[in-house]
Amino acid sequence: MGGEVRGNLRRRAVGRFRGRRALGVVALTFAALAGACRGRVDPYGTPHPEPPDLLRHSAWATSPPLGVAADAARRNKAAGDSLHFHDLTVTVLSTRVDSSGRTPVDRARLRLTRGGTSEERDVREGEAFNWRDHHVAIVAIYGPGELGAGLVAMEVATLASLPPEVAQSDSAGGASMRLRIPHRITHVTLHHTGDARPLTRAEDPTQRLRNLQAWGARDRNWWDLPYHILLDLDGRYLEGRDWRYQGETNTTYDPGGHFLISMIGNYEVQEPSPEQLARIADLMAWALRTFKLPASVIGGHYMYAETGCPGKHLRKYLEDGTLQRMVAARLP
Repeated sequence: MGGEVRGNLRRRAVGRFRGRRALGVVALTFAALAGACRGRVDPYGTPHPEPPDLLRHSAWATSPPLGVAADAARRNKAAGDSLHFHDLTVTVLSTRVDSSGRTPVDRARLRLTRGGTSEERDVREGEAFNWRDHHVAIVAIYGPGELGAGLVAMEVATLASLPPEVAQSDSAGGASMRLRIPHRITHVTLHHTGDARPLTRAEDPTQRLRNLQAWGARDRNWWDLPYHILLDLDGRYLEGRDWRYQGETNTTYDPGGHFLISMIGNYEVQEPSPEQLARIADLMAWALRTFKLPASVIGGHYMYAETGCPGKHLRKYLEDGTLQRMVAARLP
């Protein structure tokens, strides 16, 4: 083995060690400060209290969150769109269904660009590969008739931030290999789960969460619920995904920076009660105070993607300013 090759390998090994060590320091900081106060410490070392009356994830879930923390990005991109991550750009040139074999396979044509270097690759759904100190995973390619049809779900990470079992894999793998992406909260965004039928008093809302978590892991390769805090018919707060990490979406918007609040049920059909609206406003006000944000960052999913979410019966309270006024009344 030549000296130049050995030197490159040594540099990559040192970089990978330093990246993992840095993530380890962040994890230890989270643990230490979380023990000192009831709440969470964000990826930048700032402790934050938790919302009042929160039903913790461990109280309703039968499965723990999966995934690994990494310096990464995940987006759903259509043909012609690009994912930008540090100095790397990954562009989806086209998607197709390869029917030449016994089983049809979804494939995408990508262009990878960094600095003055560019390369095109034809990749299949579920494939992963390394390119110039980055790991690229094609989590899904959604074909005709599927939720998110025409979109390519991609993860891109620095190799230095990944554990060896992910960095060396040529497969995107399942939910256990998904990446937890740290983010800084900049927006407060309302959703609904959009279930086929409304939530009723006869149901246990935590079963809906367990169903959503299982479906997300099985069908969407999500490491946990897509939302950070969910509300039931009584306005009870149920903890979803750790808010220190980016949420998920079936659409094309970037959920990074969004504190995702979701109402359990279908608010295209059902109406929120005054108690639920008050609890939404309480939680939004808590988020603005906690993350030191202006009221102008309150919004709904429909503002960032082509969707009716959070449903017309919640959306109207954002569009006419009702929720914003309720939140303002709760702030100093």
